Amino acid sequence: MELAFGIVGLLGVADVCLRAGQNLVERYKDIRGAHRDIEDLNIRVQNVWLHITYQLTTVRSSEEAVHDVLRDHITDLLNKLQYYLHTACKNLEKLTGAKGRAKAIKFAFFLKGVLEKDVSALEKWRDMFTSTFYMLSIPKNPALDRALSLEAKKDQPNGSDVTTVKAIRDVLADEPTKQFSPVWLDPMSLYWPTLIGYSGALVVTDNSMTRYIMETIDIDPGLRNYNQLDGDVEKLARVLRESKNVPGVLTCKGVVRRQGMNGIPEKFEFILEMPPTLDDTPECLRTVLHRSIHEPHPLEERVLLAKQIAKAVMFVHNLNFVHKNMRPETILVFPNPGKTLGIPFLVGFQMFRSADGYTYRAGDDSWSKNLYRHPSRQGNMPDIAYRMQHDIYSLGVILLEIGLWSPFVNEVGEPAAALSKILPILQDRDQRKRATRIKKELTIMACNYLPPRMGTKYAEIVLSCLTCLDKDSDLGSESDFLDDDGTLVGVRYIQQILSVLEEIDV
Repeated sequence: MELAFGIVGLLGVADVCLRAGQNLVERYKDIRGAHRDIEDLNIRVQNVWLHITYQLTTVRSSEEAVHDVLRDHITDLLNKLQYYLHTACKNLEKLTGAKGRAKAIKFAFFLKGVLEKDVSALEKWRDMFTSTFYMLSIPKNPALDRALSLEAKKDQPNGSDVTTVKAIRDVLADEPTKQFSPVWLDPMSLYWPTLIGYSGALVVTDNSMTRYIMETIDIDPGLRNYNQLDGDVEKLARVLRESKNVPGVLTCKGVVRRQGMNGIPEKFEFILEMPPTLDDTPECLRTVLHRSIHEPHPLEERVLLAKQIAKAVMFVHNLNFVHKNMRPETILVFPNPGKTLGIPFLVGFQMFRSADGYTYRAGDDSWSKNLYRHPSRQGNMPDIAYRMQHDIYSLGVILLEIGLWSPFVNEVGEPAAALSKILPILQDRDQRKRATRIKKELTIMACNYLPPRMGTKYAEIVLSCLTCLDKDSDLGSESDFLDDDGTLVGVRYIQQILSVLEEIDV
């Protein structure tokens, strides 16, 4: 059977997928007794389809309120889902045609691997679509708010993506009539502060023996607009508080405002919750790189770590904030014993700004921080306003470092051996020229060293990140994004970076 994709719009494809998915679930229920491993596949199919159903129903009901570029992208993804569901049902028919012992033997010897692959494809699609689904939190659109409100009132599981996106949009809407519980905390008694490597973050314990991550945002002494500062800090805290289960983001319990003798804010302490399933003390990525430099982790673990960090960047953007400070020191890796290298979370929002707000910390000329900044964003007085592409550039440098599995900065803050060819460039006194030469050298490193170590696809992703602000960028020219609300660059990021990363199979 040949499927005719691309003919009907989002609404039609969503309806087809919903029917096909429910059909697949019912078929798995009918053959639960065929083999002991079928039960595991049955549970996985039910879980993945429950997740997808809530998202598809929401997207279907809000089709007219979705940005055109995002709607087209979602339709393309749904065409892929339709194909995966069709393939899964066809393969399942091969098992349902057998009976009794013959059915069990057929599954064990011929079909187990095929059905496992089908279910894994659905799970990968769910993860990719989740990144797209959270893009609904970006645009300001009353019709979309109404659609999300209707879906959120239905029987949603706790922490579902629908309710999370709705809560985030409520915070970002800034409606004066909307009442939120306060995020400001009284100064807390915190004990046993433990510095997390080079990150600047602390693990602290309160009176109830609950552990938290404490992140401090220091304020530029020259700042004068404290009202705007308070507002943006409060908004960031509220968004992080509503971001339960958002990959790569720690939930915020609240913020402590620290003031000087004159009553002027000097710093803000964000109290972040430890992930409930990952209670061990994290390390920053820089520490992980140093600790295992001579015994690199398996290739599949490094690729998985790269995928998780790339997704976290997408989710931070979907929360309507740009990070501005991405480097290995601002990525906390929570141990996941026996399974993976660890689960990464982005911290280090010391230089954050909301997508339409101000920056509250002055720039600097630290070479180790500039290494992860685009040439146009270096020094005390950066050339241009910050955009998501600047975070994508920083991601490219981080992915290069992960691919080489060799730290760029040593234990005492000096250039490490991996930067031997960049070391002479650091002596150049012309800041602009120095930054441009370093960017060129990083792209050469990606071209020459990554393909034999990580494969061609991984190398191409890193190059796409490092050249994301070039005129011939895969993410589009600068003029494409001048009047965009962030949706276009987000879609291109998913298509050119996240999707390709997901295709890497090791």
